[in-house]
Amino acid sequence: MNIFKKIILISSLALSATVFAHSDGHGKVNAEKVIEIAQTSAKMLSFKDHGMSVGKIDKSWSDVTKEQFRVVEEKKSNYIVKAINTKTKEILYFNISKNGKIKDVKTGSSFNSSHGHSH
Repeated sequence: MNIFKKIILISSLALSATVFAHSDGHGKVNAEKVIEIAQTSAKMLSFKDHGMSVGKIDKSWSDVTKEQFRVVEEKKSNYIVKAINTKTKEILYFNISKNGKIKDVKTGSSFNSSHGHSH
């Protein structure tokens, strides 16, 4: 079982370079792709702190389904994706550029105070 966990961790870290750098390197992403990026990011952040404001998050985030993620704002250069962890009732906001790069991930309370309003 320990080997299985190591394989998952190594796979996640290998994918993290791609997700945190850009989506696929071919232009802009759409809302559906942004949700996939946010979900993958949440899974990776449940293993390791990737330098986002939120830091390393609870491991239950790796089980959050795509249905708990939704685009709440689309701006000229980025998307804001809201995710709700139904197990912990925690809310995260993902700031993702139009080319698929994760700019930041914040908790609901820190996002609302810096953003000026809630979603």
